Amino acid sequence: MKSVILEKDEKVAEITLNRPEVHNALNMDMVKELSAALDDCWKDDDIKVIVLKGAGKSFSSGADLKQFMRFAAGEGNSAEYGLELHFGVVKKMREIPKPIIAEVKGYSIGGGVGLVAASDYAIAAESAVFSCGYVLIGLSPDTGTSFLIPRGASMKRAFELMSTGRRFSAREALQYGIVTEVVPDEKLRERVKEVVEIYLNRPREAIANLKRLLNITHSNKIDEQLALELNFVSMATLTKDFIEGVTAMLEKREARFD
Repeated sequence: MKSVILEKDEKVAEITLNRPEVHNALNMDMVKELSAALDDCWKDDDIKVIVLKGAGKSFSSGADLKQFMRFAAGEGNSAEYGLELHFGVVKKMREIPKPIIAEVKGYSIGGGVGLVAASDYAIAAESAVFSCGYVLIGLSPDTGTSFLIPRGASMKRAFELMSTGRRFSAREALQYGIVTEVVPDEKLRERVKEVVEIYLNRPREAIANLKRLLNITHSNKIDEQLALELNFVSMATLTKDFIEGVTAMLEKREARFD
């Protein structure tokens, strides 16, 4: 892979969008490689936490517009690109049973915002800049933003962000629920490592089930959600993680999960 770098260090995988010369614009190669990297992390039982970040100055400036102009000229397959980005990347990010931490700096535009919103925990540098800029090039929202952003912000705020395409700050992104926290630029890498350590010491199956529950909480009826919660908890009481967690609590020490 060239457009995406996948590095593993014991239980942590770092996926780096690697087109810094164009602020990590998402072209066909990058989308396919990102999908493949997520598959690799999903299948690797040793990997417990995934960090998604961008090389150079930015996280991602969204779709590669030059490639879209080539699509318009009849070169390549825009439908293949769209399906891979939406279902091979965004849907996979939500369904992979491992926490994805986004390390956000510089520009997150369009599809870049979508990737941030699809992550489980997003840490933004103070100077990061965001825009749901689809409307500025004649498009309606994609990469899951019309689904994910209204769940963190209000419907009216989501409409305003997407209908104006205006740029907004990291602090606003925090207010709108797009990122989890904002830190000084020079503290970004350090804070990401701290959060990684938190999730390295959380039980795998509990985190996987949490993601499953959150993904369907807006579509389930209360009875369905309660039944699913009960099912997951009942199964969890049979695991060694549960025994370790309870034992550690009774012994007044920190649990040590695999």
